[in-house]
Amino acid sequence: MKLPLIQWLIQGIPECIALVFFGLVLLEKRLNIKKALILGLIQAIIIYLVRLFPLPFGIHTLIAIISLSILLLYSSGGRYSKALIISFFVNMVLGLSELAILPAASYLLNMPLESIFNQPLLFALVSLPQVFVLILIAFLVNLFHNKRKKHNGKNFQGAN
Repeated sequence: MKLPLIQWLIQGIPECIALVFFGLVLLEKRLNIKKALILGLIQAIIIYLVRLFPLPFGIHTLIAIISLSILLLYSSGGRYSKALIISFFVNMVLGLSELAILPAASYLLNMPLESIFNQPLLFALVSLPQVFVLILIAFLVNLFHNKRKKHNGKNFQGAN
């Protein structure tokens, strides 16, 4: 399914940046906003190009998971299996947030989902909260990782 340019600009780019950001946090890498922005933009371009082709349902999602895992692997230098699992997980979280947010938006706007889907600008705007959800979860996970590292560092230093 072709992705309208307006939808890619408003929803696609921020969503890909949020997915990369979340993936990097799960890899427990030091947060580098510049790296997340660059990799997220690369992911968004890949998604946009893939969506130009008439592929069977679900194939673009599979390609998105694989391309995100490759980008995460490139940035982390770790194992591909870990990058692939994290890529799958962050896409699953995205899907679950869509599952919650889109019906709620449909209810609040008093519009059927089909009407929202058929209006690229409206769909992009309605989908923005899921980007914020991903970023919020990533920040919370990062906060947890930092507290754990700080706590473990104190225990380690205290043992001497």
